[in-house]
Amino acid sequence: MLLSYAEAKIELNQIDASVFLAINLVRNGRSDVKQPSVTTGTQVELRELVRRERTVELAFEGQHLFDIRRWKTAEKVMPGPVYGITYTNAQGQLVTVESVAVNKVFDPARHYLWPIPQKEMNLSPMLKQNPNW
Repeated sequence: MLLSYAEAKIELNQIDASVFLAINLVRNGRSDVKQPSVTTGTQVELRELVRRERTVELAFEGQHLFDIRRWKTAEKVMPGPVYGITYTNAQGQLVTVESVAVNKVFDPARHYLWPIPQKEMNLSPMLKQNPNW
């Protein structure tokens, strides 16, 4: 919630002490992961900082897909091969498993919006399907 608050204030360019407080509560909130406090920054710098914090702090919570779609960065970060686990082989080298049969694509003209379910459109005839669906 704190990072969402900070992100909203940054996007509105309403950067004040509450933005830094919210960011620093996350960065310093756990005794095992203390990050340096943030005290200054431009809108662009703070936007990048909060995006990185969300990516790291909310890892494995299922939020990143929604974040990159909201930030309109999905077409840059999603396309490409699907990678699996990285492990150390018997020779001590790092090996990353890659599924060469799968290559993710992201069409910005279509994939930023999901299709509206037909059931919902039947319930409300005023709804129109999202573009390219």
